[in-house]
Amino acid sequence: MGAQAKPAIAIIGTGMSGLACADGLAQDFELSLFDKSRGLSGRLSTRRAPAHAFDHGAQYFRAQSALFQQWLQPFEAAGHVQRWTPRHVTIAADGSQSPREDAHPKWVFTPGMSAIGRALVVGRPRWKLYLDCGVEGVEGQAGDWFLRAGGSRFGPFAHIVFAMPPAQIKALLPVDTSFSAALAKTQMRGCHTLMLGFAPSEAPQLDWQCAHFDDDVLGFAAVNSSKPKRSDDLALVLQTQHDWSQAHIEDDAVDATMKARFEALTGSQISASGYDRVHRWRYASTQTPAASPDQPYLLDHAQGLSAIGDWCYGSKVEQAFLSGATLATRLRA
Repeated sequence: MGAQAKPAIAIIGTGMSGLACADGLAQDFELSLFDKSRGLSGRLSTRRAPAHAFDHGAQYFRAQSALFQQWLQPFEAAGHVQRWTPRHVTIAADGSQSPREDAHPKWVFTPGMSAIGRALVVGRPRWKLYLDCGVEGVEGQAGDWFLRAGGSRFGPFAHIVFAMPPAQIKALLPVDTSFSAALAKTQMRGCHTLMLGFAPSEAPQLDWQCAHFDDDVLGFAAVNSSKPKRSDDLALVLQTQHDWSQAHIEDDAVDATMKARFEALTGSQISASGYDRVHRWRYASTQTPAASPDQPYLLDHAQGLSAIGDWCYGSKVEQAFLSGATLATRLRA
């Protein structure tokens, strides 16, 4: 007799939580991963231009838990993870700068934050990947679920993991679940990222690599080109305060406001001929979490449905990883 078939699981979303969950389940389940984007890694995103590259989602991450540290070790050994030691400053409302100390090591994936998705799937050929494949509907019943995407029907699946922002999960959730109330209470805020790529002759002179702003509009800036294995020409990333972004989430022209605030606060003129684009993240930071560090996921075992993400108890890369990895441990039990 042949080996007994493994239960099939669908994971919708291939950000950090979805990838961590898939990695934890790979030995015991047949996995199908779906994402509406053309690439993996979710908000671990990298935008590439001819002479520049920009991490326009998460800028870096910390690894404080033993579980995350252990998971990262083979990727660090292979060169996919490196430490980044930027000079931090705080820029006050009057434009004055002061050094900002941060004792926690910072890590980045190389050559861009999105590289972790590619590095992970290379050694896992049995994973079924459906990219550029937005899931439009979930139908069926407990233990016998199907997905509709791009005119096709996928399944059946014994379990579906939603690794997406809460608002997107609520739009797809096929039935009332034991975690519906927790999902409904969860709130996230947006963020705008401005990416500027400079030719050498026009690059502003900055004596920092990370800036934290005391401002209503700008929240953070990073010299992306200072990270390991990035392009040489100056690539600057500006990100807004979440409250400001949420109030302007539907605005089409926020880049002019962001540039004006940066110039006013730093005294540096920014005119970037190499690249000049803004990206809007509708769901970037958690305001009201859905779960807790003790159980950083949502699960309705009877229905065969679950939900994961950093929003379960925070907004960080490590929290997304722990959400997915912890759910995988629970589903293997």
